[in-house]
Amino acid sequence: MCFHSKQSKKAQQIENKFNAKFETNNDFAPTNHYNGFNFPKTPLITNDDSTTIQMLNWGLVPQWANQNWNKSYTLNARIETIEDKPAFKDVIENRCIILVDGFYEWQHVGKQKIKYEIGFENELFAFAGLYSEFENIKTYTIITTEAKGIMREIHNTKLRMPIALKEDIEIENWLVKKEVKPRFDFTAIALDQIQPTLF
Repeated sequence: MCFHSKQSKKAQQIENKFNAKFETNNDFAPTNHYNGFNFPKTPLITNDDSTTIQMLNWGLVPQWANQNWNKSYTLNARIETIEDKPAFKDVIENRCIILVDGFYEWQHVGKQKIKYEIGFENELFAFAGLYSEFENIKTYTIITTEAKGIMREIHNTKLRMPIALKEDIEIENWLVKKEVKPRFDFTAIALDQIQPTLF
């Protein structure tokens, strides 16, 4: 799955790459680690306004959810089941791209784990996502698919990976609801040798 990402580039770099502008009153600051379980606001672009970069909370809240909704369950959405799952099937048309320059995953080696930074040589790219608006608050989820390539070696237990979008045509196709082929030509760097726990 995908629960840890980063966006370490400056706002101007992000705007130039995605040909869009941050909202005037945005609270973006570069960071080397977004932890999805903190439900942070991260930069993204929705298909209802492709020229504006918005800061939305990670962890999709369906319109029918109550105050006790657990956003941990909707940090990610499996591409294979988004049309069936109650949390996602009503927002299939609400496409978004989540703007990142890397993400983190842990490889299981016996009972221990090795942390990897994964991306495209630290360059900007995007995750495919869906968003929802509930009580004037927009939230989103990252779309995942079956792991391929190096991700099958790293995420070697659940065998999942985010759908990454690098080229302009891939980004455009996702936003206009056309089919995209998941990329798996990631670069990966082991950040440490062994660590005892995931979080």
